[in-house]
Amino acid sequence: MHPAAGIALIVVAGVLAIVTGGWLRLMLPRPATDALMALAGAGIGVGGLLLIDDVGTASWIAAPVVLAVVAPLHVRALFARGGPFRT
Repeated sequence: MHPAAGIALIVVAGVLAIVTGGWLRLMLPRPATDALMALAGAGIGVGGLLLIDDVGTASWIAAPVVLAVVAPLHVRALFARGGPFRT
């Protein structure tokens, strides 16, 4: 368990997700936005795992992968043409 590293990683990845989902999404091409969001999602997953004591190997694999897949999809759903945050 490394709480300081976990919190720092969550904060950095969260800021990356906010900046990418907000401002950079308008400036960068879609593949770059998706890659940055996937990186931010995986970072949040790893940061969360650093806060927990007894984490299994499967969690170290599943959490970052699932969050790396879900984060770009989440941004696409929120900012889609008919989504809640249309731009």
